[in-house]
Amino acid sequence: MPKTNLLFFCLFLSFQLSLAQSHQLTGQITDSLQQALPNTNVIASPLNNPDAGITFSISSTKGQYKLNLADSTSYLIEITHLGFKKVNDTIQLSADLEKNYQMQPSTTSLEEVIIQQEMAVVVKEDTITYRTDQFKTGEERKLRDILKKLPGLEVDKAGNVTVNGKPVTKLMVDGKTFFTGDEKLGVNNIPADAVDEVEALDNYSDVAFLKGLEDSDQLALNIKLKEGKKKFAFGDIQAGGGVEDRFLFHPKLFYYSPNTAINVIADVNNIGQKSFTVQDYIDFEGGIGLSLEDPSAYFSLYRDDFAQFLQNTDFVYNKNDFVAGSISQRLGAKTNLDAYSIFNKSKQDQLNQQDIAYQTGNQANEFRDLTTQQRLLFSINKIKLRYSDINTIDLRANTTVKYNEGNQLTNLNSTINNSTEFVNTLAKPDQVEVSQVFNLNKQFSYKHTTKVEATLSHKEQNTNRLWDFNQAIFSDLIPLVNEDETYNLNQDVYNRLNSVKLNAKHYWVLADFHHVYPKAGFRLFQSDYNTLDEQILNNGNRQSFQNANFNNRLDFSLSTPYAGFQYKTQIGKLVLRPGIVYQLFDWKAQQYQTEIANKTQGVWLPELFVEYEFNNSEKLKLEYNRRSNFSNVNNFANRLRLTNFNQLYQGNANLENQIYNSLRLFYSSFSLFKGLNYNLSANYNYRESSIRNQTEIEGIDQVVTSIFTDLPEERFLLSGNITKRIPDFSFSLSGNANWSNYSRIINQSVIDYQSNSYAYNVRVRTRFDDLPNLTLNMRHSFSELNSTNLKNKFTRWSPDLELEYDFWTDFIFNFNYNYTYFKNNTTNNSNRFELADASLYYNKESSPWAFELSATNLFDIDFRRENSLSEFTAIDRRTFIQPRTFLLSISYKL
Repeated sequence: MPKTNLLFFCLFLSFQLSLAQSHQLTGQITDSLQQALPNTNVIASPLNNPDAGITFSISSTKGQYKLNLADSTSYLIEITHLGFKKVNDTIQLSADLEKNYQMQPSTTSLEEVIIQQEMAVVVKEDTITYRTDQFKTGEERKLRDILKKLPGLEVDKAGNVTVNGKPVTKLMVDGKTFFTGDEKLGVNNIPADAVDEVEALDNYSDVAFLKGLEDSDQLALNIKLKEGKKKFAFGDIQAGGGVEDRFLFHPKLFYYSPNTAINVIADVNNIGQKSFTVQDYIDFEGGIGLSLEDPSAYFSLYRDDFAQFLQNTDFVYNKNDFVAGSISQRLGAKTNLDAYSIFNKSKQDQLNQQDIAYQTGNQANEFRDLTTQQRLLFSINKIKLRYSDINTIDLRANTTVKYNEGNQLTNLNSTINNSTEFVNTLAKPDQVEVSQVFNLNKQFSYKHTTKVEATLSHKEQNTNRLWDFNQAIFSDLIPLVNEDETYNLNQDVYNRLNSVKLNAKHYWVLADFHHVYPKAGFRLFQSDYNTLDEQILNNGNRQSFQNANFNNRLDFSLSTPYAGFQYKTQIGKLVLRPGIVYQLFDWKAQQYQTEIANKTQGVWLPELFVEYEFNNSEKLKLEYNRRSNFSNVNNFANRLRLTNFNQLYQGNANLENQIYNSLRLFYSSFSLFKGLNYNLSANYNYRESSIRNQTEIEGIDQVVTSIFTDLPEERFLLSGNITKRIPDFSFSLSGNANWSNYSRIINQSVIDYQSNSYAYNVRVRTRFDDLPNLTLNMRHSFSELNSTNLKNKFTRWSPDLELEYDFWTDFIFNFNYNYTYFKNNTTNNSNRFELADASLYYNKESSPWAFELSATNLFDIDFRRENSLSEFTAIDRRTFIQPRTFLLSISYKL
């Protein structure tokens, strides 16, 4: 691939240039007793050559440091460490030099040391503090531009942040949660010139006195504002227009004071930028934090109707109206009020074409042409009241109101052997959800602390679908009336869910290294689930399918009390926390007033947590859990309903709670001195019993039924990431391997499958001050799905390039290029496509005005192409995208 080779050559040339005319200053830093001083800041500032730039190093656990200094340039060397006097030295190199430094204890207070020395990085237990002025070069616009320059931090295109390889789960500004804590909003919008310090808080706990009791795996990022921004309104307003009536309006306004924080972000555009994605929705519902606390609730979010509406990411036309606002108000010395509201309205048009090869039977290939017009309105509102005296009590009450409604019109043409079937569908989902959460955390004494959480929620979902067919479907199951070869079907799906959850846990400190944590609680769910499928005749009458085993009227209730305990002990650097819970499941289901399920079942759920901390930058963790959960309520509805033009679904009243085991081994290590961090993770999951689909296939038609089965199913996942920084470059290598073995029942036969996938990713990023900066990313993945009569292999190459060039002081040029190549190794078919975007930004220093010319889809390609694979189909999909767009925008910084 010549383009890729050229890019690697450019990077190699840049690497050689960066190393030319420089020398290394190395050595060791010790105290007066000749003991090594780790995490010591060493800063070299040029005295007679400003273009050389500031060089920075942090000493290793052995006190070692290393600096790359320009040839024949005088530098001021400043060495700082908490509790020690600052060391100053002047040095000029014409060759590599090794020089050791000894530091003397300081007699000043800790606060005076911090103020006087202004250390660039401070590492203390679970907290890393970065003073950002030491890393700024002047061209930073947003918080993300600063974070990219901090040792150990990585920021992706979307704004997700990792610190030493660990993902950030919460964002705060001056200790206050920013909106819902979703870091992407803050990372992409907070102005860089307002930031003074960045704190990375590992093992973060929202309640101070639970620190050390709870084994939190969360990582929070706290952004500290400059003194001049402590009571200040800032932000910017961007507006733009382009060809073919394209427009953009994007204000971002922030106000902060010690008692009040107000944030407003809006985005109105029709340039193809999706203001609110399915990942945003998941993040606002709890994101990674929710996945750690309640995995089943986390994954169920992806399956609800609203998430399905948000799944689409490519459009031929997309208009978004988005506004979000939040307020944080201190009501008293111990009381705070936080509230936020998010509103999103979108209009989206899509075009999708699919070539479908069926993997079962002798069914001919199918071609689908699908157009979609989608209108969506979404709002989520939350208000939180918190009382806390920091040391002994923390009381919170949170109220959330969520509402969404949509309107989706799809026109599908399905062609098989020159015979075409059209299906028009009008779907109107709407949902309202209200939840109230109460949290009480109380520390009675050093030895006794209690945590109680109660949740009340009410949720109603209703989806109406109108189907229009030109051919009869499932004629052996659906009693359709033939009227001039047209068939109009109506479907209503309604679900009302009320739930109560109560969880209580007591932390009992028997001794410093011996804790016992008893816990108990219960969950109560009550649901009404109704479905209606009927035909609308030409005279307006309605033909019910109830006598053909359609339509559901299900009343379902589930209660799950549980009780158990954990024991936590520490032996040197080793932490052990075994535990066990007994959980009882009691459920009842009625279909049309007739009882179809009534069962009680208990299960023992052991767990084990082991952590060994070699030092504060190297850890090994082992986690084992046996878990049990229940399926969605609609899986118990044992009568038929139409889910697609070629699929019927029937639930099963005999389902039970699923039981599965998970084992995870995780190792992490980072060295700020070496600029090196790596993470290795091994996960094993085994299902003892699960709810799976049993499928009957005839042609392209499927009838799917849920069953409770002990068919074997296991998965092993191995992943790792290594990141290395040198002065002007950052290198990253990551990879994963996934092996799965499972069985499915298709046409009454049990079929065993093996699904394997492998991928690696190589990234190189330059970090020059005066040269163009490149980020080259290369991802290569393989996947295969095999069974007795099935063998499929896919390969995918995805190199991409980002170029950023700051020139003539006031200009910033950005260019993004992505190349994707797919190959089906079984059929030898392949496809490829290229995407590119570019922008030129101008902002005269000290001026509040800025101008930007941007272009998307530079090559003006028609569609994005990809392949997907399942037990039933191999699909070649073409998703059409918005044509090339040029936009000129103007922004004003407050």
